[in-house]
Amino acid sequence: MFHVDYDRFDNRLTIKVAGFWTADDVVALATEVGSKARQASAIRDDFNVVVESFDFPVQANDVADLLANIMRGGMTFTSGRTAVVVGSQLNRAQAERTLVHPRVRVFMTMEEALLWLDAPQAPVIPSAG
Repeated sequence: MFHVDYDRFDNRLTIKVAGFWTADDVVALATEVGSKARQASAIRDDFNVVVESFDFPVQANDVADLLANIMRGGMTFTSGRTAVVVGSQLNRAQAERTLVHPRVRVFMTMEEALLWLDAPQAPVIPSAG
């Protein structure tokens, strides 16, 4: 159903998801992602995240919305980027609709996702005012 792992060498949290989910599945994922994100942020606060969802069909709207909540909460643990890799155009459409954040992008291949994650980020300049 899911697997979450942090790689210190790559400074990357990898989340693999598969199957058709219920709200209870999302709760279990949220617990695991929160735990691993806290561990990662204790090491470095700029870790990246890659979500591998090749075997993750389009989900019910309530599940997709709950997954978006995990993304929003998880992004507070890092200044890094999140790449979501999907297996179909329909999955891409759902992910792009629900996972809206300036440091999140959706990709169709792992190669594109990793290139984007590994690319230098522009420095964040605080706004005046």
